Amino acid sequence: MNIPGIILAGLGQVPRLETVTLQPPGPDEVLVRVAASGICHTDIGYMQYARACPVILGHEGAGVVEQVGARVTHTQPGDHVVINWQPKCGRCRRCLAGRRDLCENIQGTAAPRVFWRDEPLNVMLNAGTFSPYVVVPAEGAVPIRRDMSLEKAALLGCAVATGVGAALRTSHIQPGETVVVIGTGGVGLNVIQGARLALAGRIIAIDIADERLALARKLGATDVINSRELDPLAQVTTLTDGRGAEHVFEIVGQPRLMQQGLAMLARGGTLTLVGAAGREDELTFLPRGFMSRQQVIQGCIFGNIQPEIDLPLFADWYMDGRLQLDDLLTHTVRLDDVPAILAEPQQHGGIRTVITFKD
Repeated sequence: MNIPGIILAGLGQVPRLETVTLQPPGPDEVLVRVAASGICHTDIGYMQYARACPVILGHEGAGVVEQVGARVTHTQPGDHVVINWQPKCGRCRRCLAGRRDLCENIQGTAAPRVFWRDEPLNVMLNAGTFSPYVVVPAEGAVPIRRDMSLEKAALLGCAVATGVGAALRTSHIQPGETVVVIGTGGVGLNVIQGARLALAGRIIAIDIADERLALARKLGATDVINSRELDPLAQVTTLTDGRGAEHVFEIVGQPRLMQQGLAMLARGGTLTLVGAAGREDELTFLPRGFMSRQQVIQGCIFGNIQPEIDLPLFADWYMDGRLQLDDLLTHTVRLDDVPAILAEPQQHGGIRTVITFKD
């Protein structure tokens, strides 16, 4: 079928709306009609650091199964699904050792399914959800309950999975521990929710925007710091009686803030890097004190979740009120609005903008 899609033709260019050709799914693949797709900072960053171009953008999405391949058994047409952009192979050393979250061979489709100008098109993170239809590997379509809004379900596929997962699956926050979150966008706010669900004792949110800090408090932050007005390190030191925090999450992707996060750590504390820094960025620190205080720096991708288990679980948590997502979806747009948004993303505020595909 011929369908519209948002294409990044080359690094540094503004993505544009083009017509692409989508082929049917193979035996181990699923065709999904996309209902909604969030615009994530990773989509914006791809304009500068995509590994291959041209590429169809988008990875945070949800929709309805239209067709399944001959060997697909876990879903069927009509199911509501969240797009899982990390389909695991199940065969690599990490998967076989029980660490599927560290899969060494993330799966794509068996052959190219999207074509532009009669040539195979790269697909962002095995998803390409800035298009009304996608073909994904079987494990790339995770069924969820049908009574959840698909606009909200789209957020599960990255912002929620990464943020809540970072708190619960990557860092394993324990009841009573102190947590600092640097950056309160879509992912950071979900780290705060994850910390609340983990029964953290103190949750300190840091940002430069008062409206985001107000939402952080609503979602579970016990303390907020506007770093334009106050020294965040001094404030964290005071709030923790000089001990520092057991967990610091850096969401922005700036080495300067990572260094600041290190200085906020308690003895034995962990700095979790969630924000995507530039590929050439470097983080420097003093190793002697870091070693003496027995601290940890760790990376986090997709919240180290088990998608087939956690994405339906997060949907349940939203429906029973434990996860709050309504305030995170601040704008809905059409697909043809996206190039203008990506051309000047700093002009488009809010927490999460979601593309909706309506007939």
